[in-house]
Amino acid sequence: MLDILRRGNAYKNTRAVLSGGRTSIICFQDGREVEFIRIQHRQLHSKYHHHYYHHYHQPCRRRGRFFSSSTSSSSTKKSLSTEWTVDGETGIVSHQGTPRYQTLLGLEIHAQLDISTKLFSGCAVKASGSSSSSSIHNYKPNTSVFPLDMAVPGWLPRLSQEAVHAGVLSAAALHCDLPPVSRFERKHYFYADLPLGYQMTQQRWPLARNGVLHCQRPSNQKKKRNNNKNNKNAIASSSSSSSATFSVSIDRIQLEQDTGKTILATNPRTQQKESLVDFNRAGQALIEIVFAPELTSPVDAATAVETLRLLLKHIGSCNGKLEEGSLRCDVNVSISPIDDNLEFGDSSLSQQQQLLLERAGNRVEVKNLNSLRQIQEAAKYEAVRQAQAAFQRTPTAQETRTFDAKTGRTIVTRTKGGAKDYRFMPEPDLPPLVLNANVLDGMTVTEFISARLPELPQDARERLQRDYGLSDYMATVIVGDPPAIAMFDEAMQVALSQLTDGDDTTQQQQQQQQQLQRQKSKISEAIANLLCNELFALVREFETRRLIAEGHLDAAGTTSVQFSKITGTQLGNVVVLLLEGTMSNTMAKQLLRVLYEGHDELQDVEPRQVASDRGFALITDPAIIEELCRKVIAEHTDELERYKLGGKFAKKITKFFLGKAMAASQGNAHPERLNEILMEVLEDIAPLED
Repeated sequence: MLDILRRGNAYKNTRAVLSGGRTSIICFQDGREVEFIRIQHRQLHSKYHHHYYHHYHQPCRRRGRFFSSSTSSSSTKKSLSTEWTVDGETGIVSHQGTPRYQTLLGLEIHAQLDISTKLFSGCAVKASGSSSSSSIHNYKPNTSVFPLDMAVPGWLPRLSQEAVHAGVLSAAALHCDLPPVSRFERKHYFYADLPLGYQMTQQRWPLARNGVLHCQRPSNQKKKRNNNKNNKNAIASSSSSSSATFSVSIDRIQLEQDTGKTILATNPRTQQKESLVDFNRAGQALIEIVFAPELTSPVDAATAVETLRLLLKHIGSCNGKLEEGSLRCDVNVSISPIDDNLEFGDSSLSQQQQLLLERAGNRVEVKNLNSLRQIQEAAKYEAVRQAQAAFQRTPTAQETRTFDAKTGRTIVTRTKGGAKDYRFMPEPDLPPLVLNANVLDGMTVTEFISARLPELPQDARERLQRDYGLSDYMATVIVGDPPAIAMFDEAMQVALSQLTDGDDTTQQQQQQQQQLQRQKSKISEAIANLLCNELFALVREFETRRLIAEGHLDAAGTTSVQFSKITGTQLGNVVVLLLEGTMSNTMAKQLLRVLYEGHDELQDVEPRQVASDRGFALITDPAIIEELCRKVIAEHTDELERYKLGGKFAKKITKFFLGKAMAASQGNAHPERLNEILMEVLEDIAPLED
């Protein structure tokens, strides 16, 4: 409480309002409300107020945008000047078309680890792999809490080994250095969703350091090569944006506990809005991934977040659901002036960024962005706002803001404090975390990573393209769903074993290698088409309701072949039938649907047998096809006479007979053989003159 009063005294005017058993402290600065704090009366009188949260929901302080219009600053209502623009792909902020500032962005990602317990309390939570509810978000409010989560005295923390494993794998996937020893510490601050009054984190002794994230820009992203022709001092963001890939450094990765979740709701008795706290999330395991401020483009910032989201989802450490808050993003935004007085010369890109950082203004942190669009919009708005303020010689302060998605603006929530304001101290109840055999299931760090880390997305994409000749699009779609990679490999193994010759004599080695590569290309293309176009669609069609109920289907509607009732072996056998010429592509699709719908009865039946029983077989017998052609021609004597005229009539009528013959076979005639035999029959019945 004393800390709150000191903060209030730091402002020119502070007003306390007493109502309904609560005290509201409103702080003013330069005529505008900058902070609003609501606390319980009992918190004023209790030395250990943060230990007493007995009710399911507790009103908490609310800040910034919850003030009435009568006391809001008029400046927040004004739109930013249209004279200022920012290029989302380069981060260049221009005034009336003239580049003035370069945007500098840093990311802080909080990823909720997809494990079965909370970080320190041992309270069970359901991970996304669970057969029932997929996450803590499916629990009723305040029903998944242990005494430690609620700061009940007498309970000590115990670090989850599962969280350490997930953190180590995440760090390895991001190419980080893993110190043998890391330590926990307390980060003190008061907020209603933090019962302990401090957060257990690893600010100074993190789990991992010095990583890098490799990103690939979307293929449809517009390239900006000539935007800054007339400005020799603009950082090489325009040239970098024309590159297909970019990398961003990671400063550190730290394990820490999550806070409770605040919910804005209407009190049914008073009809007033109140902030309620759900402590189900309190104490859940997080990794905070802190990026170096190397990004200069809002588009690249969103790309980096999406790349990281897919990577963590790929290795299984986080389910990556932005809409549920499983992955939350804070963006640090600052601007640096670019003018003719700043010479880069032949300096490297890192040196250029360092020069810009030295000239950058105060950093503003925009917190809790939960979509890629919000990341871009918040970064662009904040860059323009800071540029306009700096141009008017009223530079922004170092502060924390939130993004209002409805208005597209950032709103100040509090001034930004330094590390000393959090009063960091070593955690006395936890020993140092040593990455040894006791922690890593009897393995060293290297052995653990080698045994547990799956193939990374970039490696898998390159392998699929290199070994099987898949297009970049198909490889990207398959890699986007890790279980699809395993299914593709399984189907390829089955199909290759049946469609290729295993003989590999020395004399025929080169010829057979070329033939094998051609076969691989045909097989992989067929498998990829059925997997990406048909099997994904079948999973969405038949599993959507169940997946939504269990929380496996995200807001974008994307799902996984993890839930498919068709196995990779079945898919490979269907492709064998297709490439053998036993069935058409349409039949293969129909067979997949039959296998999916009749999974319970047909799971032990070979696809070849199912195809035979259902009549999914092409007619390849020359005698049957010839009889079919002669019958069709005999039924259309007028068209035959027109065919005899030759020229364009012959070509047109040939297509007519081909369509009729295929229809007569109910689409089961082999297309190539039907065409060949039809031409032979026509030559026999009505030979044309050369």
